[in-house]
Amino acid sequence: MHSIISTFREWWDTLGGKKRVNYVADFETTTDPADCRVWSYGLANIDTATTLWDVEIGTGIERFCNRMAEEDSVCYFHNLKFDGEFIFNYLFRNGYRRTDSSNALRKGQFSTLISNMGSFYSITVCWKNGKRTEFRDSLKKLPYSVSAIAKAFKQDDPKGTLDYDKYREPGYIATAEERAYIAADVMIVARALKTQFDQGMTKLTVGSDALTEFKTIMGKRMFDKMFPVLPEVMDQEIRAALRGGWTYSDPRFRGTVVGPGATYDVNSLYPSVMYDRVLPYGEPIYAPGLPVADPHYPLFIVSVTFTAKLKPGHVACIQVKGTSHFLATEYQTEINEPVTLSCTNIDLELWAEHYDLTILSYNGGWRFHGVSGLFCDYIDKWMEVKSTNTGALRELAKLMLNSLFGKFGTNPNVTPKIPVFDDENDIVKLVLGEDDKKDPIYTAMSVFITAYARSVTIRAAQDNYDTFAYADTDSLHLLTLDEPVGLEVDNHKLGTWKKEYEFDQALFIRAKQYIERLYPVIPFVAEHVTHVAGLPRDAAKYVTIENVIGKNKVVFPGKLQPKRVPGGIVLENINFTLTLK
Repeated sequence: MHSIISTFREWWDTLGGKKRVNYVADFETTTDPADCRVWSYGLANIDTATTLWDVEIGTGIERFCNRMAEEDSVCYFHNLKFDGEFIFNYLFRNGYRRTDSSNALRKGQFSTLISNMGSFYSITVCWKNGKRTEFRDSLKKLPYSVSAIAKAFKQDDPKGTLDYDKYREPGYIATAEERAYIAADVMIVARALKTQFDQGMTKLTVGSDALTEFKTIMGKRMFDKMFPVLPEVMDQEIRAALRGGWTYSDPRFRGTVVGPGATYDVNSLYPSVMYDRVLPYGEPIYAPGLPVADPHYPLFIVSVTFTAKLKPGHVACIQVKGTSHFLATEYQTEINEPVTLSCTNIDLELWAEHYDLTILSYNGGWRFHGVSGLFCDYIDKWMEVKSTNTGALRELAKLMLNSLFGKFGTNPNVTPKIPVFDDENDIVKLVLGEDDKKDPIYTAMSVFITAYARSVTIRAAQDNYDTFAYADTDSLHLLTLDEPVGLEVDNHKLGTWKKEYEFDQALFIRAKQYIERLYPVIPFVAEHVTHVAGLPRDAAKYVTIENVIGKNKVVFPGKLQPKRVPGGIVLENINFTLTLK
């Protein structure tokens, strides 16, 4: 099967008689705002490079672009948002012009695919000799740091360290140690991408890879029948019920040192609810007032106007966004002024369990056909890969399992940001382009999958209310070392809870920010057993429970803030302020 996929990919890449070579590249850049430039680069052929010796090491952005212009290629950078700034500077300063169409590029033109939130997907350049390079962001294929990729894919070459602030004059030749660092950086990503390519995963993002795979398993004709493209207004009303995971720091334990306790994670939360829950399909029908669930239409989304008060002994689970009356990141304990929200019947049932609701009006909604088992073949395939492999293939399976559900909810607003050159300040800026939209996929699927997933985590927290302190989407942090209430604990089974670790002390600050001191793996080596969440990586290494407790604010070094300057971008090292009260 893999040989068929590889043959097809080679045929696809050679359409028109042009074979495109696949590369991974990385820039090493200066950190001086007054002298911002690429001082070295690494480049590896994904299909042929196997060792660090196969990585080309060069000097400067001009030499890199000349090298790219030698052939038609696809070149991945891990975080194109950073490296792409240097490419833009080179292109603008050398007379290249941006155009909207990547298919009709002429010599000396380039096109871009950047979201309205500033997320980089690709930069396509037609060099002045007619060769083309499409720069892509490997972070969209492998959403981890390079160090995390090396660890997850069990690679032999660990990412080392580099003195980023050392002065290196133009034309500087990298030392052996620096070359080894650059080469390892590139090869770690190249090997991981090679694993994906060998499995036929050649799309721009891992979400697109997952959706393509699912369509292949289901069949495109059946997919189009089950998930029709819905009108824009209907999609917007359905999308209003789309919410993310439940991240909650319980106020009973927030801001004080607690412990001991343990943390549990669901094994593949989203795939587990996709596997056997009743999920929507087909054309929905409108229902005024409160839609009614029945065997033909068991699911609905409704707009509801209400007030609410949290029941005693219950965790909060209603967020109100888009209004100045409520903090959008907080879950409300009391809603005295009427609010109008859209939700699924799954959410509405959960809210009624946790709140005394006063419903002022049901404002109508959409009823959906429902079916279970749509994703079983897809999930069975990748769960088998996950359970029978280690290293690269296991990590690949986890990516494919967790990337499909969100693709159904892709925002149809694809208004881009485009790069322009600011002559006055001698820098590149991103400005919003003309409004643009594409067809939605099937937003209701993401709406219901996330609703089911939230209900799993929230009900598990409620079952363990006496010891529950914190949750983040698929995890619970409980203040007990006893077995949790009502949770099936198993390290591998889909949808069960895996015990991740135990901690002797913890400080929960707010959603996405906490510190836990794990029981030592090596006695008396404290720095090996402190887990810090919600801080920049370089700042987190300074944080312990002891040096923050009892303080209102604590300032740590180690936050890197990007700044556009002539030539590219620099990362300014600024302080990070941790607010505790």
